[in-house]
Amino acid sequence: MTSKKRPNSDKSANFNLHLPSTKAAKSVAKEAMPFPKISYSIVHAIPGRIRFRIPLIARDTEYINKIKSAMESDNRVINVRANPQAASIVVNYKVGVIPDNQMREHLVSLIQTAQDLATPKEVTTKSIVRAIFDALINLIDNTRQINQARNVIVYRRFKTDIWERILSTSRSIIKRLKSATMFFLPNKRWRLHENGKVNSQPLQLQAVGEGDAV
Repeated sequence: MTSKKRPNSDKSANFNLHLPSTKAAKSVAKEAMPFPKISYSIVHAIPGRIRFRIPLIARDTEYINKIKSAMESDNRVINVRANPQAASIVVNYKVGVIPDNQMREHLVSLIQTAQDLATPKEVTTKSIVRAIFDALINLIDNTRQINQARNVIVYRRFKTDIWERILSTSRSIIKRLKSATMFFLPNKRWRLHENGKVNSQPLQLQAVGEGDAV
């Protein structure tokens, strides 16, 4: 009894059916690759206060904003202070709400996931007022253009009528009022979070003294 051997081409064909392409394998490996961990260490910890050293803080301003926003959105956190020069951040939180070790684990989790958060949008008092004045000035300019076009159609020439004088004077008054308001208006900022909450605070930098160093 003789046995027939299957051609080698069939074996290679069947073998190739079970192997993904090199490009697909690289794509799957890339998707499966975990997000790089944020390096940190706990410098000091007592009930209600913990200090982290995070090297990324020293070189990434956007990360500072994200980590502060993530921590400050927690109602158990009292305040957060970051010191880029020391690459550290101090978190003061309410004592007795949850055990300190659970709060520490929660803050560590925020450190690792803060990079994935969207940066909160900020609006300032001056930006709002400036937008209102600019909208009024644009409205006046558009109205003047319409009035000038009407004068050209009616009188066949440009004519400075009473409406042109009123609009021109109003524009000058609003521009002066805008300059004075922007000069004396205290600048505050509101940070809008995705959950709809708005936090307000003065738009100023807080100096860190040697005794209060983070």
